[in-house]
Amino acid sequence: MSESLNLAAQLRRVVDEENMPKLTIRDGANGPVADLGLREPDARMSFKITDMPASSMAVKIGRLGHINGLKDGGWKQICDYLLVIPIGDDWFTVLIEMKKTLSDENKAKEQLIRTIPVFEYLKSLCEIETQQSWRVVTHYVVIAERASVRLAKERIKVKSGAQPYRREEYRGIQIGFVVGDSLGAEALLSV
Repeated sequence: MSESLNLAAQLRRVVDEENMPKLTIRDGANGPVADLGLREPDARMSFKITDMPASSMAVKIGRLGHINGLKDGGWKQICDYLLVIPIGDDWFTVLIEMKKTLSDENKAKEQLIRTIPVFEYLKSLCEIETQQSWRVVTHYVVIAERASVRLAKERIKVKSGAQPYRREEYRGIQIGFVVGDSLGAEALLSV
């Protein structure tokens, strides 16, 4: 893949730097890998994605929003992050909505599905600019710190790491649910 003509490089040219979280590059077993810390917009929770290819990138897509001029409404609520991960000659994208708990999962599912036009717009801009298109496989993931709200005033033990919680179809897309605080990129793409 030519760096000047790949999806991640073109997104870096299109998206303001303030909307691209920094990846931490480190040495992995087979070369450089990237780790990424995600934060929920109100900073109530964080999540770490590890072992991504070093040429991956992320966009705080929730800050981009929809086109100006749309009336206010639920359709303007979009998810928090877009990850772009190259594997071989293919591109994987992950739309991520972060929630403290899964008690508000219906809103999270709606935010994911309403982000599709924003992502397609960004992808189209990159394709027009480079005069090429990419095969992109998109994943939809809700990340929660824990599965439900505790009503009792007992201590909550949060285990390090994350695990797939479940997967379901919603309005024509497959959404994976993850509970925890960190996950490797390979595991994230298999949710």
